[in-house]
Amino acid sequence: MKDFEKEINLAYTANKEELKLLVYHPSQRVLANLIYNSNLTEDLAVILAGRRNISTEILESLYLDKRWKESYRIALALCKNQKTPQAISLSLLKSLRIFDLADLTRNQQIPVNVRMRAEFIINEKILSMPLGIKMTLAKRASSNILMRLLEDGMKDVVAICLDSYCMTEGIICKVLNTKNMASHVVHQIARHKKWASRYDIQWSLIRNNHAPLSRVVHFLKNIKMNDLKELYAAPEVPKSTKPFIYREIMDREEL
Repeated sequence: MKDFEKEINLAYTANKEELKLLVYHPSQRVLANLIYNSNLTEDLAVILAGRRNISTEILESLYLDKRWKESYRIALALCKNQKTPQAISLSLLKSLRIFDLADLTRNQQIPVNVRMRAEFIINEKILSMPLGIKMTLAKRASSNILMRLLEDGMKDVVAICLDSYCMTEGIICKVLNTKNMASHVVHQIARHKKWASRYDIQWSLIRNNHAPLSRVVHFLKNIKMNDLKELYAAPEVPKSTKPFIYREIMDREEL
């Protein structure tokens, strides 16, 4: 017990070498006292801000400490920590760089409100970003950002988005059902090895005015009979596609 009390008191006055050990201390009382130590360095404060087994009160104290107001590293560490109060994380997001925001959008440990806000900040800036930034972003961002990049329609960026492990079938179907989508985006999806083999995506492509007819005819062979009949009756299906749907139906009925 005496040793523990000694560590609590030491936290106020410890030198830099002693602090290197104390920042990993399991006691919240010790960690709370470290905040008030004038020898606490930015490197050690970053370690504290990144700890998962730490109280929200300590994280709030770090945020309010004037010494770290201009510290980007501490701001980023606080935003990455799921224990950080959401109000603090949301206030810090606007100061973060695009790629760090992108990493946050994929971090499932972070509260959904924080991730959504990070996505919103990125989406607001996408149109004005240079090509190179968009290409890098496509490799690091969440599916919602990928959807925005697909809508933006830059060919090289679209190719990276479609290959991203964050891309989902649902996002692609949503994009294909979006009005005024660039025709080359639809063509890239229709020729993509992975996505063009998915039934729901084939269904969406058949209904899309920009889908290449040669690919649509190929997809028809995979569509169930009841779905073919539904497609044939659907007013949104391109008129140029309907004769091929009819032929596919007739061929199957003959068999």
